[in-house]
Amino acid sequence: MQYRTLGKTGIKVSVISFGGIKLGGISQELTNEIVEHAVKCGMNYIDTARVYGDSEIRLGEALKGMRDKVIISTKGIRRDLNGFKDDFETSLRNLQTDYIDILFIHDVSTEEDWAKVRKSGIFDYAVELKIAGHIRHIACSTHDFVIGTKMINSGLFEVIMLAYNPSNPEAKQELIPLAKSKDMGIVIMKPFGGGVLTEVRSKQLGFEITAEECLRFAASNADVTTVIPGLDKLEYVKLALKVGSSELVMTSEEHDLIVNKVSIKGKNYCRGCGYCQPCPMNIPIPTVLQLYNRWEIFGNVDWSQMHSITEEYTKTVPEETTADKCIACNACSQRCPYSLPISDLMKEAGSKLNRYK
Repeated sequence: MQYRTLGKTGIKVSVISFGGIKLGGISQELTNEIVEHAVKCGMNYIDTARVYGDSEIRLGEALKGMRDKVIISTKGIRRDLNGFKDDFETSLRNLQTDYIDILFIHDVSTEEDWAKVRKSGIFDYAVELKIAGHIRHIACSTHDFVIGTKMINSGLFEVIMLAYNPSNPEAKQELIPLAKSKDMGIVIMKPFGGGVLTEVRSKQLGFEITAEECLRFAASNADVTTVIPGLDKLEYVKLALKVGSSELVMTSEEHDLIVNKVSIKGKNYCRGCGYCQPCPMNIPIPTVLQLYNRWEIFGNVDWSQMHSITEEYTKTVPEETTADKCIACNACSQRCPYSLPISDLMKEAGSKLNRYK
């Protein structure tokens, strides 16, 4: 296994690490087996979060006797201070440890989130935890380009988690180099595009890509510290270990070939950068389009996913700001760096993402 330094933390971590997002859906016995194999073979960074179901609980049991061999990161997403505190204390109990190596303030992807992190006392609380030795390092994660830039430039964080994959390669251009220039550790989430870039899904979309290609794509960027695929099968762990122990250099031609072949919907695929905002009708365009992207992937294929997407649309997009409220002013398209026909996509999304009444 190859190792890289996690920015200014000075910690050496495996270049491919263990993402625990799926562990809540498997047994404790299987979790024990795959975690033990991963650690034994060189994975030393384990990532989880309070919002990942029973993932922390599974890991707390699986890592008994191995705490000194691993770097544990977990995440808090609550935006009120008391809620964030409660979640952190729960994380310690679940993980059966008295300290967390890296605590992420998770999914800070809107201006409102960013303001709350700074003004609610959450960041100050994280500093207190670090001083007291309950955490070693303070980190952040985001899905938004603009907010990501602000958090990196703030100088408040030692590590940042970003989405980076062949269908969402934009972070390579600015966010990753910027974070590197600040000596931040860079953790890559969603190496499979949130499930889009799996062999089964890619074939449904008219192209083929392998998990190995996706992992190598992300890890081949020398500025990236580690990549955290969600692992819930022994075969996946073995593949991740294989990639982390192999040659990771990728030529620009190889890079571009992979990006071009996973052009999911050509110019109509939203990368979620947020440059289209604000909308005069207050439509949360990136949220709507990312849900619509998922709908296009799972539509008429996986009804449980379709139900989940519709439910999420109902909960996250207020009635007065749904896609059908678009007035086709095209201000968003003029700001979009990918020249997406956003008003057309809003019309399509509005006809398919039917809200629950």
